[in-house]
Amino acid sequence: MKYLLILLTIVSLIHAEDIYEDDLDAKEAYNMQKEGKAIIVDVRTTLEYVYTGHGVGFINIPAFYWTYEPKSIKDRVKSAAYEIKNAKVKDHKASQKLYHAKEVPNKNFVTEVMEAMKLKGVDKVILVCRSGPRSVAAANILAKEGISAYNLEDGFMFGWKEEKMPWGGY
Repeated sequence: MKYLLILLTIVSLIHAEDIYEDDLDAKEAYNMQKEGKAIIVDVRTTLEYVYTGHGVGFINIPAFYWTYEPKSIKDRVKSAAYEIKNAKVKDHKASQKLYHAKEVPNKNFVTEVMEAMKLKGVDKVILVCRSGPRSVAAANILAKEGISAYNLEDGFMFGWKEEKMPWGGY
């Protein structure tokens, strides 16, 4: 929960001055991609892209990476002992407490997006993440560099998949 609040705070600060072009629904984004007017860049982590699936033609260029530094071995051994004693694995949130998570911007993000745009011969990019906040942040980063960037409204899970656009993976 703590990390989610930190992420939301960062995103809200970035949202204070949204300068990207616009939000697009999945059908608009898909049509722009099919017509060769834009590329769709998936800014989620590589693990999310691979293990939760992705839309047709999405190019994975993470905007941010996460690093996880384990807490002390004493804490991790204590956690394992608790699981053994209770014959139950701790849930996801409890397991996260064993690590110090840190979000790190991808220093090559802008350069890689520009290279992908050049390779595809387009001058517009549509950004997508799981549900929207990271792609808005990424769209603002690119817009500050003068790139025509759009955000996929509601992200991959609640936009692309909900609108039954083509996807697969995992």
